[in-house]
Amino acid sequence: MYYRLKNGFVLRGWAKLNAILIKRPENDYRILKSHEFNLLLLCDGETDFDNFELSQQEEMAREDFLHKEIIEAASVSSPLDEDQLYKSYPNRFVDSCFWSITGRCNFRCRHCYMDAPEGTLGELSHEDAVELIDQMADCGVLKVDITGGEPFVRKDFWQLIDYLQSKNITVGMIYTNGWMLTDEVLDEFEKRKLHPSFSISFDGIGWHDWMRGVKGAEQAALNALSLCKRRGFPMNVEMCLHKGNSGSLRETLTQLAKIGVMDVKCSRVSDTPLWNQNSEGSGMTLQEYVDAMVDYIPKYYEDGCPVNLILCDVAVLNKGKTEYEIVAEKRDGTEDCLNCHLCGSARFSCYISPEGRLLPCMPVTACKEQEDFARFQDIGLRACLSDSLYMQFVDKRVKDLFAVNGKCRACPYRLKCAGGCRAAALEQCGDLMGPDLHQCFLWENGYVEKLHQIIDEAIVKYCKKEDKEDEN
Repeated sequence: MYYRLKNGFVLRGWAKLNAILIKRPENDYRILKSHEFNLLLLCDGETDFDNFELSQQEEMAREDFLHKEIIEAASVSSPLDEDQLYKSYPNRFVDSCFWSITGRCNFRCRHCYMDAPEGTLGELSHEDAVELIDQMADCGVLKVDITGGEPFVRKDFWQLIDYLQSKNITVGMIYTNGWMLTDEVLDEFEKRKLHPSFSISFDGIGWHDWMRGVKGAEQAALNALSLCKRRGFPMNVEMCLHKGNSGSLRETLTQLAKIGVMDVKCSRVSDTPLWNQNSEGSGMTLQEYVDAMVDYIPKYYEDGCPVNLILCDVAVLNKGKTEYEIVAEKRDGTEDCLNCHLCGSARFSCYISPEGRLLPCMPVTACKEQEDFARFQDIGLRACLSDSLYMQFVDKRVKDLFAVNGKCRACPYRLKCAGGCRAAALEQCGDLMGPDLHQCFLWENGYVEKLHQIIDEAIVKYCKKEDKEDEN
């Protein structure tokens, strides 16, 4: 009796993570236990199981994989496709790359990290972009999320998409202002059997045009969201908050929910040089932003929790209504956090800037320290993912932060905050290992306790009432 991986399943390994099962074309993955991995290595369609005695764990794994239709039985030898055969990459594992394929844009946003449309960080040539994709494939990158600038302004956009597909790299998310998102564009994705999610910027009813510097931008974004809903493409919204539009948050979320948007992420506009020049007095201090969110949160529950809502630096609120997170409470308050990665996101997802620099995340592009990180053109992506400043940062744990950061080490909230966000620390202090002063502010001024109180009270007041109405 022979067993083989069913078509679409492949086995891969990386340095320090040598056993992963991947499902094409989505490239979703599962980390395997040793007995599962050993079993699947035998499922090559050419190994006669009659010649092997499986352990009890391996036998259970075989039954489980058959039930889940990951493997299939065969009475005769039937070798795997070449892509399905186990392959190991010498670099560290990265689930996805968040890639700015251009620093250019068709908008004139008042706050842009990259000073688009001038695009101070430029963009890779077509040849360099293709080379980067080749190197992604050689490193086993599974997914790419595409952003800009505005990604659709690249003339070779579809060539890059096609080349990514040819290398078995899937496109997960596309970040866009929505201006160029049309039925024809969605047709092109469907022709390629691609169904990416779209993250569309929207900065508030009555305020979006002002923020983005283009007349008609607001309606274009709403049209793009409606188009995605009609065509069945997943979408979400990112909203930048300032003094002007924070008062429109309630109306905006209500409107977005009517369109069919399920997920919205809101954040205070970062103090980029461009924003400081063009805010026209609309900039908010952290306290003004947090106070505005504290004021809004009861209204969110009163409105029936219209969307899943991330209020950056504040809270994560869910349509499930009774489940929420306080952002400052990053960990559980025990010493278990000391061995946790400083930034879990950067550990499995890297950011590649328009000039080819491997960074922990996009906000780092606004800091001069970004130049300390290597470009893939200079040392190669594999070296970036093996032995580089980026990997040194990725490997650091909370205990490493406490060892060099006296403020965090002495803080009574350290085992819950775990140092906060590293990009925020870099922006605020010019040091990746510095304190996240935003989280310091929340803890030191009692906002964490206050947030728990107002959310719990809102849930009791509005959700319980709604539950009783549903019962009646």
